Amino acid sequence: MSSSTEQDQLKQSLTATGEPWTPTLSSLSKLDPTYLRAYTNLRSVPRNKKALPLKTQELLLLAIDAAVTHLDPAGVRAHTAAALAAGATREEILETLELSSVLGVHAVTVGVPTLMEVLAENGEPPLPDELTPEQQQLKEAFTAKRGYWGTSWDPVLRLSPGFFEAYTEFSSVPFDAEHGKLDAKTKELVYTAIDCSTTHLYQPGLKVHVRNAVKYGATKEEIMEVFELASLMGVKTVLMGVDALNEEGKGT
Repeated sequence: MSSSTEQDQLKQSLTATGEPWTPTLSSLSKLDPTYLRAYTNLRSVPRNKKALPLKTQELLLLAIDAAVTHLDPAGVRAHTAAALAAGATREEILETLELSSVLGVHAVTVGVPTLMEVLAENGEPPLPDELTPEQQQLKEAFTAKRGYWGTSWDPVLRLSPGFFEAYTEFSSVPFDAEHGKLDAKTKELVYTAIDCSTTHLYQPGLKVHVRNAVKYGATKEEIMEVFELASLMGVKTVLMGVDALNEEGKGT
């Protein structure tokens, strides 16, 4: 088989998964077609199984690429276009991005337990078990708007009720009456995707949102497909390197 024929076949196979063909992929098809073929096979697994609709797959890939722990502009553009082509509305895409934007709060949910450990080491008394009336009201508001309560929120609520109230408002926007374009299961799958992604790996949140997704009807096959989609980001190591190789080659 000629190299040009092999490259054409690789292009056809990869674009059939919904992934756009780029100059970087074209370069990779020449540099190492075996690797690109293996990646195409990996990329094809969720595309062919379709435990999740293609629109949902693209929204999840968009959330992963847009997450603050990844921030891949090319991926955001590609998966925005692919989600629109799969039938997503602009409102659904914006809501996906809003859901992904809450990832910043993990600075608090990771930081607060560490703070509590240090305070305990220094002999400070623990926070009171009983909530104040204001704190109880905030807890009830969060539970009503977000549909769950996680124990990781307890010390945050006690230490900074003002922050917790503002975060409740911020994180609840996709759940209010004017939004809510995505169903509850899809929202939880978005949270699952960004928490399991290799650039984040936030296990406490992952368990919460997998549990919530199951509660809203997600199957084990659907959740497994979320993990499979999130795993695809590893190829970007090679794609970034191919661009660097091409740039360096121009100067020789």
